[in-house]
Amino acid sequence: MIKQLILLFFVFFLVAALVIAAIWTQLIPEYRAEAEIRVRPIVPYLVFRTEDSGMIPLYESFVNTQVSIMRGSTVLQRVLDQREVRDTQWYNEPPKSLIQRLQGKPPVPPVERLRNFLSIQPRSKSEIIDVIFTDSNAKDARIIVDTVLDQYFKYISEKSNAAKDHLYRQLIDQYKSLDNEIKGQEMISAQLRRSLGTGTPQQLISSKRVRLDETQARLSELHQSIAVLEWKRKKLEDLMKQEITPERNDVPVDSIVQMEKKPKYHEDSEWRALDINVRTIQHNLAASEFDPNNPEIIRATKDMGFAKELLRLRETQLDEQWRDRPKNVPEVPITITSDSGPDYEEDLRTLEFQLAQVKYEEQLLVEEFKKQQAEFQMLFENAQLLERENNSLQHKRDLFKAVRQRLDQKNMERIVPGPIEVLTRAFAPSEPYNDRRILYTAIVLILDGLGIILSACLLHRNGFL
Repeated sequence: MIKQLILLFFVFFLVAALVIAAIWTQLIPEYRAEAEIRVRPIVPYLVFRTEDSGMIPLYESFVNTQVSIMRGSTVLQRVLDQREVRDTQWYNEPPKSLIQRLQGKPPVPPVERLRNFLSIQPRSKSEIIDVIFTDSNAKDARIIVDTVLDQYFKYISEKSNAAKDHLYRQLIDQYKSLDNEIKGQEMISAQLRRSLGTGTPQQLISSKRVRLDETQARLSELHQSIAVLEWKRKKLEDLMKQEITPERNDVPVDSIVQMEKKPKYHEDSEWRALDINVRTIQHNLAASEFDPNNPEIIRATKDMGFAKELLRLRETQLDEQWRDRPKNVPEVPITITSDSGPDYEEDLRTLEFQLAQVKYEEQLLVEEFKKQQAEFQMLFENAQLLERENNSLQHKRDLFKAVRQRLDQKNMERIVPGPIEVLTRAFAPSEPYNDRRILYTAIVLILDGLGIILSACLLHRNGFL
């Protein structure tokens, strides 16, 4: 009976020893390396507010994206490519489970093992992301976590710098392009200003416009003068056709009173010329479209007053000449011929000369007017071109100023740290994490004791003890 009990104790002790040996040999203690990353919801700025600074939109999505980047194949493969990771025991001696040993399966690939044992968890209600790696070697776990942090920050820095560098290069190219365009347009504007002879073409255009209007007004006056002179010529020609030209006969005058009849003013050629001048000026003033305060109208009014004064002076002279004629006229018959009538031929020759003179003046003035028109048109076109160039130049200068300001902001804000920073690098305690060997050993011993007690009870009930 004692032998059976000893044998029972021996069997359970042997089984417990084997199980405990398996626990202490197969269950390897694991060490847990932890690091902390802080993701700020607000990106700070140094001087200028840019699109990169301020509150991060969709902050939770941004944090989850960072988790996915760290667990992504790009970052993990970069981690495995580092020499310090390749020198670790975790990389060179991958552990195999009992089933893998029995089945002869190859070890799990490093990337898959790294993803399985690497834990990245955003801490609830905080700005912290926990990066955790568990391995049987505390040093290897710490190296792997630090390498993951380094490669992750290197990766996001490359991506961020690539985007920033692309935008920065575009700003530099735009800056140089606008600078060259501004220099080219400044040269064009300078050439146009030199061709115009002034930097304020509007004043020059106004003066040219006034001069052109004056020339046109003078030309209109000449047209009116020509029309009046042609009308007078036609009237003189009609008078010459209507004039009776009988044969030259001497006409006896019985009485001296018939011979002393006062002559008319129009019989004097000088008076007729002065009268034509007065009528011409009156007609020009009546047909003019200018304002009464126009300098040309004022000058023409003064000319008309002077012409009337000359006409009155000539009439006074003719009256004095009539009064001062000789009084002792012999009482002999006096004859008068038809030659004492008005000299229309002389008036017509004078009028033809005046008409030719005015037409020649009109010809010269028409050529001058055409020349002024061409100069004004060229000046107006160059002034418009200069205005367009100045507007375009000002627009490009505004763009250049905005690009330069944007470039200065980028240069200033490039040194500002990003929203992601390492709060705590990898730390692995000296004690293993969650060592369950002692617990399993205690459970085995308890189960072994219970097994012995149950077995002894069964043997006693069956009469073996």
